[in-house]
Amino acid sequence: MNENNSSIKYIHLPETDSTSKEVVRQYSMMDEAERSVTDFLVTVADFQTAGRGQRGASWESEEGKNLLFSVMLWPKKIEVGRQFRLSQAMALAVCGVLNGMKEGFTIKWPNDIYYKEDKISGTIIETTLKGTFVNRCVLGVGINLNQTMFRSDAPNPISVCRIVGHEVDRAEVLYGIMNAFADEVNALYDGGEEDLAIRYRDRLIWREGWHCYHDSQGEFEAQLVDVEPDGHLILADREGRERRYLFKEVKHIFERRESF
Repeated sequence: MNENNSSIKYIHLPETDSTSKEVVRQYSMMDEAERSVTDFLVTVADFQTAGRGQRGASWESEEGKNLLFSVMLWPKKIEVGRQFRLSQAMALAVCGVLNGMKEGFTIKWPNDIYYKEDKISGTIIETTLKGTFVNRCVLGVGINLNQTMFRSDAPNPISVCRIVGHEVDRAEVLYGIMNAFADEVNALYDGGEEDLAIRYRDRLIWREGWHCYHDSQGEFEAQLVDVEPDGHLILADREGRERRYLFKEVKHIFERRESF
């Protein structure tokens, strides 16, 4: 079900420890001929026994309810300092497909997907390097699709099912996201980096107005300025000073809950 010119190979498993570990294992079993004609290798599982969220947390998911997948690709001439563009491409793909079901989904820097102020998706990105370029990239994605009850202590999970009022087809969502991601990556190869950056920024939650944040120095109010190609978030505080952060160095504060 690939509508573009990229070759996407899908491998489905009922259960695995981690789809990101699985995609590496599956790649190691491919012969050179198969590798040469595969642009994107995707492993998708009904259940993960050791799925990871950000900061080493586990990702809660009922068996067969949600979309758990990882994609491996071998980027063309993506410098180390621009590897965040691949993360942005996936965030735009996921956000775009979900907004096709119902408007209101946004991206929370760096690559989570939110509906209003509730989290619906997260992505882990791992890269290997060759010189100053990205040699291989694995993106592990978890999306809450059809789960209705969440029992972990995560502060704000929600699912597509709860938003749209009915279950959705997991395979259809996966194919839509992968086709969109392949389009985003191919556009990036063809010089579409500026367009990608603009669309990513336009989809960011809290992209307008003043918001409360917390860093190592304490709480402050700031406006979003930009997100750099390497992933740094740029904020401007009330005194007009620009503050530059990597992931985990700053938290957004809302409704007595902290984010980032």
